[in-house]
Amino acid sequence: MITVTDTPNPESKKFVFDIDIVASGSKEIKSIKECSDIKFAEKIFSLGLSELIYIDTNFVTIKKTAGKNWDEIKQDILNILLEEIGADFKPFSFARTTDFKDEISKRIEEVLNEKIRPAVAMDGGDIQLKSYKDGIAEVMLKGSCAGCPSSVVTLKQGVERMIKHYVPEVNSVIAVNLE
Repeated sequence: MITVTDTPNPESKKFVFDIDIVASGSKEIKSIKECSDIKFAEKIFSLGLSELIYIDTNFVTIKKTAGKNWDEIKQDILNILLEEIGADFKPFSFARTTDFKDEISKRIEEVLNEKIRPAVAMDGGDIQLKSYKDGIAEVMLKGSCAGCPSSVVTLKQGVERMIKHYVPEVNSVIAVNLE
């Protein structure tokens, strides 16, 4: 079964499964070239329904192609997902790319993992630390967070405030992929 939920980003919807579809990691796909044999993503991109697909533990977030109407494409996407992900589906495993050596970056990652990521995932997105240097934490917004109208406010009033509270060495948090 798949439950479709709205996200704070009106261009994205979250498709939540009653099984885990990812065993480890997550993946953001921005074009058909990045699909790597992920059949449902290939089909959705080939039909021109999406410009971004984010895959995590038990959900897929789809950012629709500009100009498309959710009422017209939602069922097509649901049908593709139901066809490709069934009860016997073998969960994906995606490589995790975080290997920070410095203590401050490790503490930032801990705050992201324990305090921020669970809330962001509820809205169909993710946030990942890209780098930390000279008091500035650079993050990447993924899934429904990418291009969301409220992402700047969330980043500054929520994410930055929480990271600065737990990691006082951080002076600022900036998203390197805000559109």
